[in-house]
Amino acid sequence: MHSYSVAEAPLSKTALSRNHTIAACLTVLTREIHTAGIETQDALDLLRDAPDKIEAALTRGRCALVIYRLDKSGARGVVSDKDSRLNHFVAVAEQEGAPLLGFCPGAIAELAVLVGAGAASVRMDS
Repeated sequence: MHSYSVAEAPLSKTALSRNHTIAACLTVLTREIHTAGIETQDALDLLRDAPDKIEAALTRGRCALVIYRLDKSGARGVVSDKDSRLNHFVAVAEQEGAPLLGFCPGAIAELAVLVGAGAASVRMDS
């Protein structure tokens, strides 16, 4: 038998930062899901879908939002940096009386950078 060893390529700082941003966004979303009292299956569906939406928002730029509408047929999400599209999505939710969850991955990424810089500063002061 042959044994192969595959060396894992180290993540670049950008990829690592992006992964940390996605994790931070999922933390925010998990907290919102818990606070809203969303049923387990709907919560799992939302969290399963979220990383792709977060990635799409980060690709679109720092002003893109991820918004979920929790209607009778489950969670529906949209990613956009266009006010008209977001306003329409929110208007439909308001008309149906459906709760909304939303966050800005770009803002969370900026906050993560600041937190990382603060942590680095504390380590250097020690």
